Amino acid sequence: MSRSPLSLHQYGELLLASRMRRLSEIFYAGVDEVYREHGVSLAASSFPILFLLRDCGPLGISELAVQLGQSHPAVSQMSRKLLKARVVRDGPDPADERRRMLSLSRQGRALMTRLVPVWRAVSAAVRMLEAEFPLSAALTGIDQALAQRSFARRIREQLHGPEVDGVRILPFEPRYARAFKRLNLEWLRKYFRVEPIDERVLSRPSAILRQGGVILLAQKGKRIIGTCALLKAGAARFELSKMAITESYQGLGIGRRLLLAALKAYEDLGGGELFLETNSILAPAIRLYESVGFVHAPRPEGPAHYMRADVYLRYKGAP
Repeated sequence: MSRSPLSLHQYGELLLASRMRRLSEIFYAGVDEVYREHGVSLAASSFPILFLLRDCGPLGISELAVQLGQSHPAVSQMSRKLLKARVVRDGPDPADERRRMLSLSRQGRALMTRLVPVWRAVSAAVRMLEAEFPLSAALTGIDQALAQRSFARRIREQLHGPEVDGVRILPFEPRYARAFKRLNLEWLRKYFRVEPIDERVLSRPSAILRQGGVILLAQKGKRIIGTCALLKAGAARFELSKMAITESYQGLGIGRRLLLAALKAYEDLGGGELFLETNSILAPAIRLYESVGFVHAPRPEGPAHYMRADVYLRYKGAP
């Protein structure tokens, strides 16, 4: 006996993302078809970048990635296609010649003007669908909720919620040196690349302690699942660094516990100046730092410690 074919909707919540992706592909395909009829070969998926450049002016890849909620490599790849199509151009950032900024070219501005009637038609078609099947408001609500607590965190709360209470914050011991390095390399390779300074610091954690710094570890059972360090950066000056949580335990509040423990250690050491350098694509981490009293500040004169750093934060005390 042959089985009747199954539909994705029969799997309910488990395949919600697949159903949304399928709808997204249908919408994109429809818009792409109309674009081709109007002599536009660019994919509809590339236009969010063009909209941001039109409305915000020149932006760097990192800023675009944050605004779009996409990875740096994905935005970089799409930007190369737009540069090749000559609808955007790039140039140095007047404030920092090391950074490249994207902006609309003359050809890109002309394209954006020409497509206004098409976008009006797209909006009208969406409104007709939503009159019967409201969707935008629900998606906005979900988007805002996930910005507060990621979907991965919600899943992990279901899997590990009761277990997180068993996580302990420990001081560094030499037997944890490999775990300290492994967790930080895992994080760096996911988001950036390992720089020479990273390799030096991570290979000699005991040097951090000898110089007056602190390393803290998060342990679950016998497994080290998180790290954080205070690096001595001069007289009465410390850098918060080497914050990393293993991926399967991210989003469960363990980073906050490590951070609060590091702040207590900093106060026990006598306080002074505490700062950190990070990257703007790490928006959830920046929000965490802000929530405990870090504020954005101009970076002091001189080169940044890390090539990836474009955000400088200074601790002003508990909010």
